[in-house]
Amino acid sequence: MDFYTLIPRTLLGVFYPAFASLRAVLLESPGSSVSWMKYWVVLGVFSVIELLLDLVLNPLPYSFPTYLVLKCTFLVWCMVPIDMNGSDVIFNNVLFPIFKEHHEQIEEKAETAKFSVLKSLCFKKDKSGKDK
Repeated sequence: MDFYTLIPRTLLGVFYPAFASLRAVLLESPGSSVSWMKYWVVLGVFSVIELLLDLVLNPLPYSFPTYLVLKCTFLVWCMVPIDMNGSDVIFNNVLFPIFKEHHEQIEEKAETAKFSVLKSLCFKKDKSGKDK
C-alpha cells in the first residue's frame, strides 16, 4: 500500500466515519451507533484482508487509480445510509454468522494470543487477569 492510496482511504474510510461515530454517541443515537459499530468491524476485517492480499490486489504501480476507485467505492457503500448498506450486508450475512458459530474458539484463541503478547512484553498475569 503506497502513500497515495493511504491519504484518500484514511480521509474517506477513517476520518469521516470516526466523526460520524462520535456524533452518534454524542447524540445518544443507538441505531446510528450500532450501524457505525458494524462499519468498524467490517473495516477491520477488510483492512486485514487488504494487508494480506495487497500484492495481489494492487501488483503494479499503474493499477493504482482503478484499485483506489474500487476501494473508495467499497468504503462509500459500507457507510451510505441505505437498506443494502455494505456494512450491514457483510456484517449480518458473513461476519456475524461466522462469529456466532465459532465464537468460543475465536475467544479462546484471542485469550491465548493476549497471554502470549503480555508474556512477551513481560507483563505476567494469571488466568483471572490479576498481575503476578
